Amino acid sequence: MPERENGGDGGTARRGFLRSTGAAALGTSIVATGSAAASRDTEDGSRSPRLELVGHTTLGARDGANTHGAVSEEHDLAAAGSFVSVDPELRLVDVSDPANPEMTATIETGPGGDIRNSDIHPSEPWVFTANEGSVDEDGEGAGWAVVDASDKHDPELVGHFTVDGASSGVHNVQTFGDEYLFTVGHGRGLVVYDISTLESPEEVSSFQMPEPGEDHDDGHEHEGDGETIHAAHVRGDYAFLAHWNRGLYVLDVSDPETPEEVASFDYSEEEADVPLRACHHAVPHPQKDICLLGEEVGTGEPGYKHIVEFDLEAGETELLSSFQFPQHAEQPTGSQGYWWTGHFSDWGVGDQQDVLFSGDYKAGVQVFDVSDPEDPVRIDQYLPTEGVDEVRREDPARLDLVDNVPFTWGAESSLAGDSGYVYVSDATTGLYVLKLEGY
Repeated sequence: MPERENGGDGGTARRGFLRSTGAAALGTSIVATGSAAASRDTEDGSRSPRLELVGHTTLGARDGANTHGAVSEEHDLAAAGSFVSVDPELRLVDVSDPANPEMTATIETGPGGDIRNSDIHPSEPWVFTANEGSVDEDGEGAGWAVVDASDKHDPELVGHFTVDGASSGVHNVQTFGDEYLFTVGHGRGLVVYDISTLESPEEVSSFQMPEPGEDHDDGHEHEGDGETIHAAHVRGDYAFLAHWNRGLYVLDVSDPETPEEVASFDYSEEEADVPLRACHHAVPHPQKDICLLGEEVGTGEPGYKHIVEFDLEAGETELLSSFQFPQHAEQPTGSQGYWWTGHFSDWGVGDQQDVLFSGDYKAGVQVFDVSDPEDPVRIDQYLPTEGVDEVRREDPARLDLVDNVPFTWGAESSLAGDSGYVYVSDATTGLYVLKLEGY
């Protein structure tokens, strides 16, 4: 295994963005809905944005479905987790040729039931996995793991680690700089690790709000029972937490050992014209002071996407818009679970930084123009069904979820690099490389 060095100042992660120097004007909460793709026309009316397929791999025909696809263009590396009917297995993909992504290896990552999420170190080809599953009374079981993918064809498991005092394994992981890892979704809120010594990480801090209505002492650090934190994204020195039923919480993590709450859009305290539920992910815009809050709602009324403006110096937030677009593909089993809801999303890069790419389960990949954050417009939809005949199974136990086509787990663009490609993971049909043309 190659020698590991932790270079760089650790100040900004691969998934960190430049802090904005300006703020959008405050607006009024609105609801935008639609049944067909639309477009903000150019002056001559000629613009017609379309997602075009660049490359695809089925990731092989296997029993376990694919989960989140983390991508590092710097390392020409993608990593997809596994879900259902398989032990925690990481699937590595060489994306050096976007037209021909190639799965190079699989590797098991220790105890757990599946891998729901993964992330790639900003400067080294190291993959961190969230191994979800049970933890026994002695604290043994699922947690998180590190894989050294220096050799994409022969990766090595560096280690598997559990979170002290956790009630379950880890649901999401997020690197921060070269030396820290955020873990969430294990019953302890956000737990921060110093990973400068990769083989023996050290917990250095944590944060968790109590359930709405519970008392708490200082508003900064909360351990033990509390509201779930589902995901963390970073921009500069700030962590944007999807705090499930409590909505958005933003932490100053310039010193990761003493995170400080600086702003929130707390669902238990806010009012809106639409339901505020199940904050699944919170992704800040690359430059503007707005953040997407994406819901994951399994049944009943379809989930919403919310655009929230923030002023971190003043500690203020404002809901600008809420929207839902319940398009979907044909669902073969008739099950309605997760029929109309979003999953992981990302912003574009360059002249597409106001574009939102959303992995929306049975709706495939949906694309939204958010150049006016008070009036988001859906501009395209792509249903990732390539290779379905190669990978679909006949096992009835699988048909309820992982053989639904499409079942899109997420999309990455700015999180992957600056090429403008959109990387999409589908539970059944594999990893896609797409490009938005005509925007």
